Amino acid sequence: MEHKHGKFKGIGAIVLFIVTVPVVLAGLIIFGAIYLLTTVLPSPIERMIYKKSDFYKDLSVKYTMGIRGSFAYKTYPYVKKNPSLELIVQDEGYYYYRSGNAVLVLPYYLEYIYAGGRWYMTMKHGGDVVEPKDVKPTFQNLIKEDISKMELKLLVKESYFKKEQLDLARQESAFVLYKNKEDFATIK
Repeated sequence: MEHKHGKFKGIGAIVLFIVTVPVVLAGLIIFGAIYLLTTVLPSPIERMIYKKSDFYKDLSVKYTMGIRGSFAYKTYPYVKKNPSLELIVQDEGYYYYRSGNAVLVLPYYLEYIYAGGRWYMTMKHGGDVVEPKDVKPTFQNLIKEDISKMELKLLVKESYFKKEQLDLARQESAFVLYKNKEDFATIK
């Protein structure tokens, strides 16, 4: 009896393999076609458009796939209109902004909490919190230049704050708030 059961188990595995392989191959072919149509074929056109952009002409940043979708690329036309703001792009693709003696960075924090007269930030709801004044060492590791004597400010989109916190956030010197990329033309 055991012998027959083992025989059916082997046949079941073979049938499963025969059914699974075409499904996996079909998935790979579909994924490959989508990748080819959305990434590989548009790439030369993207590269030509990019090479004509002010971002490339002014900053000489090497083309990488998807650079035209980056926040730095999208804000650059407005940064260029702002004489007090400069976009700095490093070789590794990390970028930040500089205004006078201040370094303005886009933080990775998704939640901003105001409690006990202080601001706290966290990556996820209920996660570890950090104060804005304590994040400078994190960004010093990302930025090639020495920012130890510079002021660090966090560029935060207004929508990250609750409505009742927005006025308090505007008063916090560590935050520079913006609504959209067009606001980069007036950031100081």
